[in-house]
Amino acid sequence: METLRLFPPVPLISRQLEEEMKLSSCDVVIPKNTTVVVATYRTHRRDDIYPNPDYFDPDNFLPERSANRHYYSFIPFSAGPRSCVGRKYAMLKLKVILATVLRYYKVLPGPHYDRWKLQADVILKRTDGFMCRIESRRAYNAKK
Repeated sequence: METLRLFPPVPLISRQLEEEMKLSSCDVVIPKNTTVVVATYRTHRRDDIYPNPDYFDPDNFLPERSANRHYYSFIPFSAGPRSCVGRKYAMLKLKVILATVLRYYKVLPGPHYDRWKLQADVILKRTDGFMCRIESRRAYNAKK
């Protein structure tokens, strides 16, 4: 979940308003047929929602931390009736792959995490790929 928060697969979500909408936070009215763009990348990095928003912290999704959080504060697959139809399948597949990889390998971060350059096309990706070090758990446990 935390990886999807930091690096949402789709960095922007756009919708066209079917009727005018008044923003609850101010007196602005957005006209009907306006295209509204939500930057999921920025939404997931708001410091009023996530403490230390630019750092990897899986505890962000503990029940006590997320209980009072707005439903739309975490939207890696969008939300509502037009959200990604493959969301549940993607999450299941991610968990199975992650559990399998971590069972046999120790995955270590690559160099210079703080200097990654991201490119937002249809999906969010790193300009030079995601580098990491992978060690066999057998080899790792033998070193101890």
